[in-house]
Amino acid sequence: MLLFPHLICHSQVRRQMTGKMSEVKMAQRKEKCENCTKQCNKKQGEDGANWGLENQEVHGQLNKGPQLLLSACLSCDGCLSEEDTLKISQQNLEEVARVLALNKKCDTSKHKVVVASVCPQSLPFFAVQFGLDITEAAHKLCSFLKSLGVKFVFDTTVAAGFSILETQKEFIQRYRRRHHDSHALPMFTSSCPGWIRYAERVLGSLVTPHICTARSPQQIMGCLVKDYFSKQQKLSPEKVYHMVVAPCFDKKLEAVREEFYNSLMDTRDVDCVLTS
Repeated sequence: MLLFPHLICHSQVRRQMTGKMSEVKMAQRKEKCENCTKQCNKKQGEDGANWGLENQEVHGQLNKGPQLLLSACLSCDGCLSEEDTLKISQQNLEEVARVLALNKKCDTSKHKVVVASVCPQSLPFFAVQFGLDITEAAHKLCSFLKSLGVKFVFDTTVAAGFSILETQKEFIQRYRRRHHDSHALPMFTSSCPGWIRYAERVLGSLVTPHICTARSPQQIMGCLVKDYFSKQQKLSPEKVYHMVVAPCFDKKLEAVREEFYNSLMDTRDVDCVLTS
């Protein structure tokens, strides 16, 4: 843990962001997010027969009809800025193929070392899809990625370990100051980007001070690849193209957050997220 303290914890960044966000802006975001959800429910109720009618009386009881799931709302681009939408749209197979194709050209000055980090939660999908066990799926996925031109393939389990250790450390610190800090406990997880997005946009200051400041495994892995690993390989961070194979669409939203962008090097900790 002492080797990478600056890579893992970003408490100052999160606290600054929370401090800058006024109550007025939070109220506006909450109203927009909740209104977006209501409009989506209404639209889906009108457009699709599978969604049925909105409010029906069944056996004397009011049936409110289907409600939009939070996961669907978070994956919608209704509350994203044009800039965010553009950044997320660039995280796709075509972008990865473009980088790999560029590496095959003679101009080595434009080459990038492609690094893939695979989340273990994605492996069961590939195992079931191709009738393999988890270990076989991991080996075949690694071989497949390298056959495409990926130079290194990592498992994000090591980053998850760092995230857990940092979370444990913060919990102990919060527990010790629980009597004089009203925001110390309870402590909520910071590993799920969908939850973080919902907390920031809807719940606001009621919850955000209680969120753990440790980075998620994905973003810790991004730091390890772009900082520690690139130094080991004697590469500049912008010469490394880091893609993550993850099970969740919201990981794309996490990858494009401003605090994970290095303006000096013009590079992100995670350049592209592909979902299994």
